[in-house]
Amino acid sequence: MLQNWPLVTIGTLLSVLTTTTFYLITTYTPTFGQRALHLNANGTFIVTLCVGLSNFFWVPVGGALSDRIGRLPLLIAMPALCLATAYAAMAWLTHSPSLGRLLAVELWYSLFFGLYNGAMIPFVIEFLPQRIRTAGFSLSFSLATTLFGGFTPAIATYLIQVTGNRAAPTLWLSFAAALSLVAALAAGRYVNRGKGGAGAAD
Repeated sequence: MLQNWPLVTIGTLLSVLTTTTFYLITTYTPTFGQRALHLNANGTFIVTLCVGLSNFFWVPVGGALSDRIGRLPLLIAMPALCLATAYAAMAWLTHSPSLGRLLAVELWYSLFFGLYNGAMIPFVIEFLPQRIRTAGFSLSFSLATTLFGGFTPAIATYLIQVTGNRAAPTLWLSFAAALSLVAALAAGRYVNRGKGGAGAAD
């Protein structure tokens, strides 16, 4: 197992964007909408419901698209899209908060979450050597959830408090996107060198 730790680490970092985005746009949305944006509680829960439905739609679309064009293009494009747009979208929302703007921003985040997640899960499973695939994927995803996703609501709240900027949670999201982008590029190098995937390390 020790010899496969570089692959497990890449799998963990690839999972970071998925877990962070999920907690930001689902778990944290009602709190953010009510406490930071001072929006109606019922409205923020409706937004969260819409995001859940959007996720349900985009994840299989991402999987199907990655079957056609390959996993890595989406694993590179979606973190890059997040880095390019996440802060600007949140700044637009916080400049003039409304339920309509909150829904638009959350659905935008849901788009790149779903497309990325649909490609990421099969890629990590395929990327890990067959003999450690189940344990390796479980460990990778659990570490990303524990170290990044699970802390997202607390870190988002803390960033708003220390900066006074209601768009600050996207700094954490952007950090997650940067880590996953680096991991996707590293995974591409491993695949090209024949060191990952389909039991290459068996």
